[in-house]
Amino acid sequence: MKKTWLILVAALAGQSVQAEDFVVGLVASDDPHLSAPAPRDSALTADQVAAMVRWAVDLAGGMKGVVPYAARLVLIKPNISVAQPSGSGIVTDARVVRGVALLVHEAAPGARILIAEGAGGWRSTQPTDRQGQPLQVDPPRWGRRRMRDGFEIGGYRQVVEELRGQGVDIDCFDLNFDPAYTLEVPGGAMADPNYDVASAIVDADAWINCPVTKTHGPKITCSMKNQFGILPGTIYGWSKAKGTANHAGMPHLPALIDEFMVDLWLTTRMDLNVVDGIVGHESGALQQGDEVRNNLVLAGCDPVATDLVAARLMGFNPDDMEFADLAFQRGMGPGRYEKVKVKGGKVEALARRFKKAGSAYRGGGWDEWDEWKYQAEYGMGPRRLILLAAPAADHQYSDQELAELAPSPGKQGWSEITWFGHDRLALAGELGVERPGAIYAYTRFEMPKADSVRYWAGSDEGVQVWIDGEEVYRHQGERPHQLGQDRLPAYLEAGEHRLLVRVQVEEGQGEFSFNICEPLDDPDYAGNRYPGLRYYADKKP
Repeated sequence: MKKTWLILVAALAGQSVQAEDFVVGLVASDDPHLSAPAPRDSALTADQVAAMVRWAVDLAGGMKGVVPYAARLVLIKPNISVAQPSGSGIVTDARVVRGVALLVHEAAPGARILIAEGAGGWRSTQPTDRQGQPLQVDPPRWGRRRMRDGFEIGGYRQVVEELRGQGVDIDCFDLNFDPAYTLEVPGGAMADPNYDVASAIVDADAWINCPVTKTHGPKITCSMKNQFGILPGTIYGWSKAKGTANHAGMPHLPALIDEFMVDLWLTTRMDLNVVDGIVGHESGALQQGDEVRNNLVLAGCDPVATDLVAARLMGFNPDDMEFADLAFQRGMGPGRYEKVKVKGGKVEALARRFKKAGSAYRGGGWDEWDEWKYQAEYGMGPRRLILLAAPAADHQYSDQELAELAPSPGKQGWSEITWFGHDRLALAGELGVERPGAIYAYTRFEMPKADSVRYWAGSDEGVQVWIDGEEVYRHQGERPHQLGQDRLPAYLEAGEHRLLVRVQVEEGQGEFSFNICEPLDDPDYAGNRYPGLRYYADKKP
């Protein structure tokens, strides 16, 4: 528990992160620094992947700065959420894990290394303790179809056999059966007040996060999302959202997924992230979708910084990653992609667009499925706004008032800046308005250059949107609210703009959504916030 105690002390002491914490190493297979560079569309050998891992970790500061020489236990946590073969893009390439394990052994020759996962999609047929001794567990009353060896199917046991032959103390370990520590989130939680975390994660001298680049309901799954596998299935269930007889599950809800990620990071703090970008997965995180060969490896100590680079490499706008904003509110992470220092490869030259995961959720036929579809496709709109209850349900500003309106937080009846944790902005819940009524919401934004855009809008009742006093969108009447249900082409000049929204509150929650997106209409790629556009309710960020 020593590591967690030190984390708690640092958090309560208000220690700030430094710029050097946001270094990410990026290596492509054709990097000339490699001894055997290979084209980015070619299959790679295990040694070529290991060389990429070594160079990426060295660029990020080196393994010796992460794993102390005297370390006794080091965990490597790949993404093996479902039992699939290595190289499928669905699970972390076992060769990346092999490369990390070799570096750990060099840094700490006496350490026991565990390739550890607590999958929601499968459970070990014969779980063991940390020393590899079989555990006596009650036979499952449910989920026998999930009983399989994801470590074997994914190629990790073959890695263990090879490295043991080289004198490395290494094994596979199912975190689902590990005893747990109940840990409170330092400084207060965003989702759950405490989490039952696999004890090996906390007891380890270092734990290294090894995700794979995939698209998912929360837009991407990478370093931050991979933390869900540290919650034991014997406590949280299979899948983790189901829970067990004595414990609630981990709700996989669009409105809270990013808050859960930040809570887990605050609670356990991984020491290093090494991202498998050899073969990723688009159009869905699990069996749906297609492989994407990129032949990349990323490494960074800060998971948000690492994920922001991964998002950009996958064709997403890093500003759309809510977990980055949430973490920054807690004094963690860089907040923005521009504050990350990438060493090695050039991101813009290596980036390619992944198809979003929305297609994996189309036609699901139930509300939660639809919500994930919208979440997967929708960039992050304005989340900080100031609000005003209209003096009457039929109140409207005149054209002159709209042209001059520029309210400030906390003045002339306007609220202080209100943060919304989801793109469904429910205004009635923030202001005690009597129905029928109306609410105004105001913010500003900076457009980096003059260009075509798409307005993505939606609401549960009547809504009007003005930019710089000119109405750009209107809807009348009650309807089910969907993110991006109306999409309008438009053009914006460069510079600062004022955004005002009026929502009618009759029967609903005064709920609306609005975002300014790239001028794309292909549903596989559309929906990113316009690159470089920043919303702010008061001062420019």
